[in-house]
Amino acid sequence: MKVLFSTQDIAKRVDELGKQIASFYDGPFVLAPVLTGGFMFGADLARAITRHGGDPEIDFVQLASYGTDRFSSGVVELIKDFTHPVEGKRILLVDDVLDSGRSLYYAKDMLLNRDVKDVKTCVAVDKKTGRAANITADFAAFEAGPEHFLVGYGMDDKGLKRGLDFVGSI
Repeated sequence: MKVLFSTQDIAKRVDELGKQIASFYDGPFVLAPVLTGGFMFGADLARAITRHGGDPEIDFVQLASYGTDRFSSGVVELIKDFTHPVEGKRILLVDDVLDSGRSLYYAKDMLLNRDVKDVKTCVAVDKKTGRAANITADFAAFEAGPEHFLVGYGMDDKGLKRGLDFVGSI
């Protein structure tokens, strides 16, 4: 396994991103990690935003499109919906990696159909691949090329390696 982004790289970049996001939102917003992969990045990002003066509400949505494979099935399934009503709110969707784009596109579209005020997206890693869905990240901590299969910091290989405190390529 090759380490792409170390624990120190992640801590520094998440703090910078937290400052940027805290200054972007001038009022209330919902930080919404996409489970399961986005939970680690979402937690670190929430703390960084708070350190820099923001105070997001936190809610979760859970989607699935990979199953136990290393590639998207092409079908996104809603596993867990938001707990609280989202209508009229500003939402920041937070995910581990933007790859095919299907999951973030699905979540963003779902929210826009619920009359939210606006939806932005933030990913730990923007993987520069051909997208299956027309979506870009509004905020990204890092970029990686299409040749990398990413693990760690929430990203997994068949459910394993999520707990690594760095991002690696296998």
